Amino acid sequence: MTSDIASYYSKKLADSIKKQKKLKNKLVLGSTFRLLFFILILFSIYHLFQRFQIGWLLFLVMSLIGFLGMISWYVNIKNREKYEIQLSFLFQNELNQIDGAPNSFDDGKNFDDGMGFWSDLDLFGKGSLYHTINRTLTQYGQAVLAEQFKVNYTSKNDIIDQQEAIKIYSKQMAVIEAVIATSLLLKTDYISFDPVFKWLNSNNILHKSKWAKFIRYSLPVFNVSLITVALITGNNSLLGIVFVLGWVQIGIYAKYFQSDFNLLGKKETILNQYAQILLQFEKINPGKSKLLISFQQTAQQAHLAINELSKISSRIDQRLNIFLITIINPVFLYDLQNMFALEKWKIKYCDQLEKWVQLVGEIEKLNSFAVYAFNNQENTYPEILDSAMEIQATHLSHPLISKENRVANSIIIGGSNKVLLITGSNMSGKTTFLRTIGVNLVLAQSGLSVPASSFLFSPMQIFSSIRISDSLQENTSYFMAELKKLSSIKNGVKNGIASLVLIDEILRGTNSEDKYFGSAQFVKEMLALNCVTLFATHDLKLSELEQDYPNIVVNYCFESIIENNELSFSYKIQRGVAKNRNASFLMKKMGII
Repeated sequence: MTSDIASYYSKKLADSIKKQKKLKNKLVLGSTFRLLFFILILFSIYHLFQRFQIGWLLFLVMSLIGFLGMISWYVNIKNREKYEIQLSFLFQNELNQIDGAPNSFDDGKNFDDGMGFWSDLDLFGKGSLYHTINRTLTQYGQAVLAEQFKVNYTSKNDIIDQQEAIKIYSKQMAVIEAVIATSLLLKTDYISFDPVFKWLNSNNILHKSKWAKFIRYSLPVFNVSLITVALITGNNSLLGIVFVLGWVQIGIYAKYFQSDFNLLGKKETILNQYAQILLQFEKINPGKSKLLISFQQTAQQAHLAINELSKISSRIDQRLNIFLITIINPVFLYDLQNMFALEKWKIKYCDQLEKWVQLVGEIEKLNSFAVYAFNNQENTYPEILDSAMEIQATHLSHPLISKENRVANSIIIGGSNKVLLITGSNMSGKTTFLRTIGVNLVLAQSGLSVPASSFLFSPMQIFSSIRISDSLQENTSYFMAELKKLSSIKNGVKNGIASLVLIDEILRGTNSEDKYFGSAQFVKEMLALNCVTLFATHDLKLSELEQDYPNIVVNYCFESIIENNELSFSYKIQRGVAKNRNASFLMKKMGII
């Protein structure tokens, strides 16, 4: 299956490179014709200065039309070439990932605060789940994708809706590639829309002013009339009246104009990027997916409206052009017209923009998920159980481990078994197994496929204590940091929502007797709460809890294998308690003891 995916991207890359070569040849041809028309323009101008003739005038006009036409044609071909370059980047990036290279898109490290389960499960940062899946390019796309992983618990219906959307959308790679390539082509610096959202609720001064509505059209008409009279009579003083009247009216609203223009100016590029993402997405076939149908319908309206706002922003950016600021503005009240256009847009769409920007983020998240689904077609889409707090997995492996190195395990978690005590030596696979369960639940609750033969689950919120670090800034020791994390887990589970708790070797910072007592008491606390707990430990004495809580606490282990004076691991989970001890074996072999 991987070879088929690689062949797909290789063919796409080859086709794109071939198109780029053809477009380059067209650009050379276009440059040649553009130069030719420019020479013809100079040639016709020369002859017109020598002797005016209608024929040479017509020749000049035709040469100008040809020159301008070649510029337009050249720009169009250049944009197509840039688009193909972005497609090539996209295809090469997918091939690089198949070969084991890191994704070229953002790794999401800024979303990892080191506090939640996402830090323990390596959801953010280099080589993380986010880094592997991410194909977002806007600030809001990245935030929506990160939020999906962080706030992962959701309803059964929401999971099914997203899963259905991913299944349908992942079969439309041409649209997905067009959306991502278009976004790459128009990529700009991240700009927050929060000030714009605030602006949407501000007062519309011009639309409330009868005077502003009156002078909007009447003064430009009056100014044109004065200019006409001045040109006919030669009375230049009338021109001065035009400019005085114009600047007086603009000056009345100057402060209002400036604040809004500063806010909406310089946003043409990012607005255009969002509009084009929505335009490309409109081309999808939503099938029977309620989510895709809703997104497509909203995108159709949003694309036109955001594109309109982008054009207004472009006109605002052009207002400081010397010709516009000295002639057009006072005569035709250019600033006033743009402000009226802004207010009209705001009145019409003030309740929609925030939703549309969020939709762009949702589309980018969906792009990321669809590409992941396409690249991992051997994966299985999970099924949702009606029972509470249960996972049934067959041949489940970790999605971030290379496919050739994965070791799959089958397990049933939950049901009557509320605590799984997992023993085993260092390096045997306990921690990786905890992360495997957690990461795949994140995938499943995001509507994504998982690397397993089958995966049945009930939605659960996730809590974990796997990776602990002290903090010099907060004057927090390792031990105290761990206690705070355990307290946070207990308080979180108390909300009554079904939960999966992943614990790896707690209370490492205390003596063995105290560690056992504290660990045993914590396990008993978890038994009383609405959660299923996977508890990895080196403390074999904890396994005796299975006798005190039969069929509620269950022992599993990862065994190390010592044969022919060599240590190896199967990384396969099994029932029972670990027996082999690799620490003393390795210390003897290395001559430490």
